[in-house]
Amino acid sequence: MGNIVDRWNAAYFDNRLSPGAVAALDPLNEANADAQALADRAFRLMRVARIEPTDLPVLTAAIFSDATKAVPSAWDGAVPPITTAGRHQKLDGYVARNPWHRPVGEPVLVDLGCGFPPLTAIDSAAALTGWRIIGVDPSFDRYLVYDNQGHYACFDEHEHLRYYQFGHVDPDSAATRRRFCHLMQRLLPLLPGEDTGQLAEVAHDGARLVRNPLRRYETTNLALIKGEVGALDAAGGVDVIRCMNVFMYFDQAFREHALEWASRLFRPGGLFVCGANWTHSTSSRYTVYQEQDHHLVPREFAFSIDNLRPLASAPWYALHDDNVENLRNAEAVGIIRSDEAFRHRFDERLDALLAQAGICRRGADGYLHNADDDTTLADHDEYAPVLVEQLDREGFVDEAVTVLRRAGRAAWRNPAGHIAMHPVQPRPLAASVLGAVRDSVHDA
Repeated sequence: MGNIVDRWNAAYFDNRLSPGAVAALDPLNEANADAQALADRAFRLMRVARIEPTDLPVLTAAIFSDATKAVPSAWDGAVPPITTAGRHQKLDGYVARNPWHRPVGEPVLVDLGCGFPPLTAIDSAAALTGWRIIGVDPSFDRYLVYDNQGHYACFDEHEHLRYYQFGHVDPDSAATRRRFCHLMQRLLPLLPGEDTGQLAEVAHDGARLVRNPLRRYETTNLALIKGEVGALDAAGGVDVIRCMNVFMYFDQAFREHALEWASRLFRPGGLFVCGANWTHSTSSRYTVYQEQDHHLVPREFAFSIDNLRPLASAPWYALHDDNVENLRNAEAVGIIRSDEAFRHRFDERLDALLAQAGICRRGADGYLHNADDDTTLADHDEYAPVLVEQLDREGFVDEAVTVLRRAGRAAWRNPAGHIAMHPVQPRPLAASVLGAVRDSVHDA
């Protein structure tokens, strides 16, 4: 395809990306097709959202270049059970204060696709003390192997490796898989007794093998079940199903199947919350459906204030052009950023806060430049929720709601403190001008 970065710059940024951003994107010229498709899709969404080329700093371009580690080809086609503690803090508050559904008796929340370790389900069990929480994920397996560095691998009941986590950089995945399999074979004979379904653990030379690791996390109001979309029974019904960072891997046909299946699990008036977010509830974008006469009806689309001009790649992540949350998010952000008075105030204040934190500084050339020398991407992740709260305190969430209302949208601030609006069917994403870049993946 030649130099795809130059073609992106011309097609989506009017040849106005900074030389530093172009250089940071350069590894994508030789990347796999699915990594290129991910970036291409993100840049098309940015155009819908009216993100200026001057607002794509080297930091963000470098994150996109790292996309080779965030696509199916990096995980042997599997959906990774990646998650972080505190990721659904805002959504837990949303569930607790939602005015549309007031459960009767003991309410039940299913955290569908909660990941492993099941940190979000654990958080919800602690935050929603009167609720019964059921964490569900297909990655829940019988055996968990840790190496002497704390990296882990999940093995099923047949002792087959299903998933491993090896930090941000794995130079030789085949060698890593062989090493985990060797650890499994060496440690398995050391486990005590027969498998009774209870927690069992053995350690040797800094490595550990855990049998039935889920037993370690379960509490009086938290149960963990191996399952997935289309394969879960909920006797007695549920009040809320939360399915975050799942649909972004699949196409619209999978989504429609999931919604039809989920509609049969609800108690009257139950809520289905689906979309995506990242650490500390940042980069949030989600749709809320409500059960009505055994159907799921869309009630709300909501997103966090940091989507209005994100540094992270998370708000643009999806493996298909028809991802509803990404399309709705880009359209809503584009409406808000079309209001010149609001955009000027927001961008000026955001620039000042980023410069104060040493994350990115606006140069005399008008471009956002890189972080201070001693500032890392991890520092940005830690600062992101602080930034969101500061912008909210200064009234930008409420101002954004007002802009949407002036544009004719039914909008409000929801119980999570996010910008919310009545969901409308988004316009399809424009096709890639590059033609050869295509939807990147597997379907369920």
